[in-house]
Amino acid sequence: MERRYVYKMVQSCLGQYNWEKDSISCESTEFTEIYEKVMIVKQEEPETDLYDIVSDIVYGYVTGSPYF
Repeated sequence: MERRYVYKMVQSCLGQYNWEKDSISCESTEFTEIYEKVMIVKQEEPETDLYDIVSDIVYGYVTGSPYF
């Protein structure tokens, strides 16, 4: 999956939670962790829409969910 594409989706989701879209860089460890989780879930649930996966994972990141 194109890393940049997922990064743009993450930026969009962060904006929905009033976070600065550029608060996480594409090279940061935070984004790497989010990206890896997205890829794992997408492999486990290939039928699930990528946007839904990214939204759920970003929500967990923003809220500090223990399941993130």
